[in-house]
Amino acid sequence: MMTPSKYALVLAIGLAWPATRAGAAAQEQPPTPPPVEETGPPPVSLSLADAIQMSLKNNLDIKIAKVTPQIREQDEAFQEAAFDPNLGFSATYQDNSRPSSNVFDVGAQGTLVSIDSKVQNYQAGISDRFRYGASYSANLDLTSFTSNSANAVFPTTYQASLDFVYNQSLLRNRGREVNETQIVIAQNNQAIGKSQFRQQVLDTLKATEDAYWELVFARQNLDVSKEALGLAGELLKLNKIKVQVGTLPPIEITQADAEVASREQGVIVAENAVSDAEDNLRRVMNMPKDGGSWDKPIAPSDEPLYVERPVDLPRELETAVSHRPDLEQARLNTKTSDSRLAFDRNQLKWDLGLRATYTLAGLAGDSGDFLTRVATACADDGVDGIPATGDPGEGDGICEGAQPATGSNPAGPGETLTFGNLLLAQGADQGFADALKNITGGDFPSWSVSLFLGIPLGNRSAEASYSGSRLAKEQSEIRYENALLNAEVQVRTAARAIVTGKKRIDAAEKNVELQRKKVEAEQKKFENGMSTSFQVLTFQNDLITALGTKNRALVDYRKALSALEQAKGTLDDYLKVNVQ
Repeated sequence: MMTPSKYALVLAIGLAWPATRAGAAAQEQPPTPPPVEETGPPPVSLSLADAIQMSLKNNLDIKIAKVTPQIREQDEAFQEAAFDPNLGFSATYQDNSRPSSNVFDVGAQGTLVSIDSKVQNYQAGISDRFRYGASYSANLDLTSFTSNSANAVFPTTYQASLDFVYNQSLLRNRGREVNETQIVIAQNNQAIGKSQFRQQVLDTLKATEDAYWELVFARQNLDVSKEALGLAGELLKLNKIKVQVGTLPPIEITQADAEVASREQGVIVAENAVSDAEDNLRRVMNMPKDGGSWDKPIAPSDEPLYVERPVDLPRELETAVSHRPDLEQARLNTKTSDSRLAFDRNQLKWDLGLRATYTLAGLAGDSGDFLTRVATACADDGVDGIPATGDPGEGDGICEGAQPATGSNPAGPGETLTFGNLLLAQGADQGFADALKNITGGDFPSWSVSLFLGIPLGNRSAEASYSGSRLAKEQSEIRYENALLNAEVQVRTAARAIVTGKKRIDAAEKNVELQRKKVEAEQKKFENGMSTSFQVLTFQNDLITALGTKNRALVDYRKALSALEQAKGTLDDYLKVNVQ
């Protein structure tokens, strides 16, 4: 049992402890070693703006999504090319040899004569489609034909023709809407690609900001854990002194020592959480690995300060409808469904087409030795190789119709013959230019107009396509309504998080203030012998929890601000980022 003198001594020590704690610790405990400085490379100071800039520059998902609109832009150009004009040229040469069965082509002693011919053909044409369901073509054809046949009027003939063809759909495939369906779909797909790229940018911005604030929280939590370890260490020192002077049982040292070990584990866990948060931020930013950037700690320079943010829910919902990328994509998909449905509905119609043609023709020839051969055939002089026989052509009207310019009948070699109104002069040369004169002069026109009607029997293919398009349109409308519902829920959730976050911050700050007072009061009671280590440690843990809750509330509030902007589709404007 303690004597009154011992009680007085203990009371004096307890009362004097606040003033003499440092001196007693210096006398009865070895000097506290200085804090161990962290080794390794110096930390990299990083602001939220720097993190966002690095993410937009290096994020692989953004690089992938940025290519999609460029690919779909080429799809649109491909569909537009269907209405590009087409210009074509061709050239053909033929050399033919065949036996003749013509009466004028009999050789010596009735042998077969070889008829040799050469053909040259040149073609040039242009064709194009119109967006209202019509097409046209214009073709120029030039052909020269050379033959040694006695039956040929001209040894070399030059033919020219210019054809114009116009086709117009009157029922099926008529109108710009149906003919531009694939172009509209390609344009919608390109717009969807741009919207998907913007969505990826917004997602990356949100992921970057969240990762940044999570790193801030991890470092704050590490600071709280270290502060908690310091408080436990101070209590352990105090308990050792009190045990030495006999005011506390030795079990109090064990209890305080155990709490120090527990809080050391908390520091280790918090340090690991910081490393994990740093790696996550590096991953989101795709921080370059060269230069040892991944090995350097990241020290965030921005703090999650409270920013007043009033919430006008109807206005936030209205903004979301007009700015959210997913709603924009849903609307574009609905437009695509409308275009496909209109096209498939048009394909149910009968096929009625109009075709109009207009042709101009021209002809010219090179006479060569034609007159000599005709005169030889008509003269009964045996030059055909068969003496004392009538020459081929006599009596069939050919020679009788050939009137020589000199008046003799039949015509002799080298003379000029007149067939009707056509005067052929020996050796007269003509070419393609003479044939084209007939075309430019419109000497030999011809034209035609025709209608074609096609009636599909059954038409199950078109019916199936139309039914599928109608169902796809209904599906796209349902998806849009679902996207609207999801958008409203996300906006309302984010808006509530902001309102709740403010209340959480206010409550957490008040709780921290009260917990500090509780710890200070309990510490004084313990120093005066009116409390226990267990109670002090319990209040310290309550303070540590309150500090963590406050930090969590601030970080969650900042994340809620960006979550609302993302839910509205305006996070890029909120963070002052230009999406291109």
